Amino acid sequence: MSVTVVLPAKDCQDELDRTLAALSEQSYPDQLLDVVVVDDNSSEPLRLQAAHPANTRILRLDDGGGHGSGRARHAGAQAAEGDIIVFLDADIMATRTHVEAHARWHHTVADAVVLGWKKFVDVDGIGPADVRTATRDDSFDQLLAGRKITRHVWVEDFIDEADQLTKFADDTFIAVVGASVSTTRELYAESGGFATFGLRGIVDTEFGYRIFTAGGVIVPEPAAQSYHQGRKRNLSVRGDDIKRERSGLAANHLPISLFRPSNVGRMWAVPSVHAVVDAHEASPEQVQLSVDNILASGWTDLVVTISPSADLPKWLRDYFAADARVRLAEQPVTTGFPSPLSFIVPAGVAVESNTLQAMVDAVEQHAVGVVRATVPGEAGPTVELWATRALHRARRHDEGGLDAAARRLFGEHWLDGGEVGVRRAVVDVTKQGMLVDAGRQ
Repeated sequence: MSVTVVLPAKDCQDELDRTLAALSEQSYPDQLLDVVVVDDNSSEPLRLQAAHPANTRILRLDDGGGHGSGRARHAGAQAAEGDIIVFLDADIMATRTHVEAHARWHHTVADAVVLGWKKFVDVDGIGPADVRTATRDDSFDQLLAGRKITRHVWVEDFIDEADQLTKFADDTFIAVVGASVSTTRELYAESGGFATFGLRGIVDTEFGYRIFTAGGVIVPEPAAQSYHQGRKRNLSVRGDDIKRERSGLAANHLPISLFRPSNVGRMWAVPSVHAVVDAHEASPEQVQLSVDNILASGWTDLVVTISPSADLPKWLRDYFAADARVRLAEQPVTTGFPSPLSFIVPAGVAVESNTLQAMVDAVEQHAVGVVRATVPGEAGPTVELWATRALHRARRHDEGGLDAAARRLFGEHWLDGGEVGVRRAVVDVTKQGMLVDAGRQ
């Protein structure tokens, strides 16, 4: 597999020279490796000088501003041609087998998102030629002898406490740090890639959340060693202030209890549940009742997409026009991404106020990728609540069909719909011509 290394860079010529020198001596085959340096509007345009891989180019962004690492990484990814994209910060000196250690996982594990290891060290007096020699000879220990080297403690501790991320947790993605992370180009595109935020820190975490929710398998790889040029930043002075500055973005874009303690009474940029009402072969009346019932759920941290909506009459569009939680999709939508939970409801099926909570509880209690609830007295269709990451990964590996892939990769659980409030909606019309669900309790 070919590899593109993406380096977001701004006003860091000296650091970039050392980083490129290290990349020029990687063990990965030269013909399978290229580098894209994304110059995020440096005051002096960055240049290729000293040692660098043969296939290296600079992509300059002319309208950069502030901390634009997310935008720069995404621009580099869009320009990448490799099967694998390795994101490195421009001040990271990669050891000789760094790229190889990343790439090995992508040859072995589908959907891998590989995390490299880094240490912090002062590099005063060290030039690109020194770095190139240390990389080629695996002699960074000698080059850095006598200098204080600091571990990336919180990341390593987080990974250790999660048994190297082999235990599922909804906050696994927090381990993703953009200084050294890789994925396939296809999975990157499916995740939506890096976003642009103005605050340091949220960019990496938000990307980690989305690629995890797209079914990425996050793999820490200590063999992908590297050195950050300069000591670790000390946030102890303004740590609380920085957390507060990030809290609004985190609450809106990271829908887990760590950042959003309650699922009641608010609308967020990324809801915790995205319901999709399948309007195929359903009447507008059935669509309205199904959507109304979902919106009446005791779980309010949700949105509803009607799919497809191309043939919906104007009166139904007018009915939902003022509700920001209702979205219309002209073409079929089959996922609630980037929400962590996708709630699939066939039009004409009604759910009670406690249905969604019961299905969320079942996903967590049984540790499965999908929970299905039957409609009493019917062979089908079913109401489904998917962990979105399970839905996306099962679709990418659907040998034998989606259901078989879900069972093989994540497991499933069935509920009696009658016990959790699933039923057929009963269309009725008032004297004023308003639609009501006569079966609603």
